[in-house]
Amino acid sequence: MEKLAQILFLLGLAAWLGWVIARRYLDSDFKDKEMRDLPTDQQVQRHIKYMRQDLSMLAVTNFAILLVLVYALILKL
Repeated sequence: MEKLAQILFLLGLAAWLGWVIARRYLDSDFKDKEMRDLPTDQQVQRHIKYMRQDLSMLAVTNFAILLVLVYALILKL
């Protein structure tokens, strides 16, 4: 049963990775070549601020998930 759980986890991880890669390369937003007006400096600064906050939250969340996975897979919960 334990091996089945690990296999299902790895299959789920592979499916998620495939979904992310497919979404990245098949998404029309990345292929959009249409020229648009440049954003103002205030808009750029606001976007940078929010991106920093998002990346910080992602880093904390990913580290927490890594700790759970290490505990579950290495230490055999």
